Amino acid sequence: MRHAGNIILLLCCTLSGMAQEQNPATSSRQPYFQLNFRTGSFWTRSEYLVEQFEDPYKAIEARFGFQLTGTELWQQQHNYPKCGFGMHYSDLVKDKSDTVVGNPFSLFVFYSAPWARFGRFTLATDMSTGLSYTGLIYDSISNPYNDVIASHINLYFDFNLNLSFKLTPRWGLYAGYGITHYSNGRIQMPQKGVNNWGWSFGMHYLIREPVSEFIYREPPEYRPIKSIQLMYSVGIVEGIPTGTNEELKFFTSSFTADYVSQLSPIGAVTFGLDILYDGSLERAIRGIPPDEVSTWQQMYLGSHLGYHFIIDRVTILFNLGTYFRQHSHDRGYYFARAGGRYRFTDHLYGHLCIKTKNGIRADWIEWGAAYSLKIR
Repeated sequence: MRHAGNIILLLCCTLSGMAQEQNPATSSRQPYFQLNFRTGSFWTRSEYLVEQFEDPYKAIEARFGFQLTGTELWQQQHNYPKCGFGMHYSDLVKDKSDTVVGNPFSLFVFYSAPWARFGRFTLATDMSTGLSYTGLIYDSISNPYNDVIASHINLYFDFNLNLSFKLTPRWGLYAGYGITHYSNGRIQMPQKGVNNWGWSFGMHYLIREPVSEFIYREPPEYRPIKSIQLMYSVGIVEGIPTGTNEELKFFTSSFTADYVSQLSPIGAVTFGLDILYDGSLERAIRGIPPDEVSTWQQMYLGSHLGYHFIIDRVTILFNLGTYFRQHSHDRGYYFARAGGRYRFTDHLYGHLCIKTKNGIRADWIEWGAAYSLKIR
């Protein structure tokens, strides 16, 4: 706790220094500090942890963020959002002597998008993503009843709807409701993940005197953009546990071709085709020994509809698709893809997403790149 206090103090001093160096009237960001408390219930398919998950979970969270003021046009287009980074610690089980899943500690970045402001109130959606560490994971001998978390490092994801209230120009209160998810994307098995539904309550403090009003400029006329986007990614998954500590790792890959229609500066709709390969399907095709399964039989062909939410150089994307050709129905009949891309140049993007099976269950993590070619 002593070291954590020193870190928080150092970050606050850093933000305070930034505040003194910038002119409040022209600054593009207003630094602030926020503390949150979270509690709620579990949504899990665990076969063995029903009793442990009966009690509410509890979590604390510290955030260091910036209120953007509109010095860049994209900030105005997104209604002057907030962004930053934070730390999250969760006590998943009330009785520590009874837990087999550990207490995750997470580091994340977040983006808060306001939808409406009325008086002192602001209604917004808030999304966080990062990495989480937990000390207790599945082990076939020492921890066989943990059927939800099998790796020390996991993806942390949080999404909620919140309402904030301005007490004074610097102090504010915060309340929200949403979902928190921990998952490793099937890199290690068993992988059911942990899902928490719950409330969050907090208070924030602006490090320096806020600007009197946001910057507004008349936006230029926007013309819709049509483009073709090609994406290729790879991944690693683990096969179904065999009852031993033997690890069975398999290669996966995804190729998509999308027609993208960007209807506004912040949003685009897409339609695309998918070619998917999953090496672990060699053990999922009934009646055929693994060494006789062909590459063609480990591939899926599919199609999807999608939406892109564009934040400056970052694109948050979501696809919902179905398969029209598969040899194994082990992955169900429909899938989703959720994640993001970062634009390095006018044409080249980095790509990081989770591809799911049968809805929201993680299938694998996609690490790759996308190339965009404007056609109109």
